[in-house]
Amino acid sequence: MNKKRRNFLINTCPTVALVFMGVTMLEACSSGGEDSYAGGNSSDGNGGNESNSGSGYTTSGSDVIIDLSHSAFSKLQNDGWMNFTAQNMLLLKIDASTYRAFTNACPHQGARNQWSYNTSADKFVCGQHNNSYPADCTTNGSVGGVLKCYTTSLKDGVLSVTR
Repeated sequence: MNKKRRNFLINTCPTVALVFMGVTMLEACSSGGEDSYAGGNSSDGNGGNESNSGSGYTTSGSDVIIDLSHSAFSKLQNDGWMNFTAQNMLLLKIDASTYRAFTNACPHQGARNQWSYNTSADKFVCGQHNNSYPADCTTNGSVGGVLKCYTTSLKDGVLSVTR
C-alpha cells in the first residue's frame, strides 16, 4: 500500500468514525463504574437494585420508589402530571392520596417524551401524532389502544410504582 495513503487512513479514519459514532461510541467503550446512573440498568451488580436517591427515586427489580418531596418531582406536584423520562413513565396526580403511572411509549407508533395532558378530557396527548389516550387505566384510546397502566401505592410521601 502507498505510504501516503496508509498514513492518511491511519490519521483520518479514527476521526471520521468518531464523528459518525459520536459520544455514543465513547459511552459504549467506557470501563464502567458510572453505568448504573443511566437508569434502568439491572446488571449493575446490585441484583437489579439501583440507587438514584440523589434524583429522588430508587429502583428494585420492576419497582420504582419515588420520594414525592424531592425537587425532581415538583412538576408532578405543581402541574398534576409529569413525564418521568428516566424511567419511561408518565405520572399523574389524581388527588393528594392517589397517583397513576403509565408507560410513556405511544401505543400507536412507540413515540416517547412528546406528551401533553388535557386536564378537561383526562387524556394524555401524543405530540408526534396528536392521538389521545385516556388516563383512567381502563378505556381504549383513539388509535392503537390504551397506555399501559402500572400499579401504584402511596405511603408517607413515597410513591411506589410496579411495572
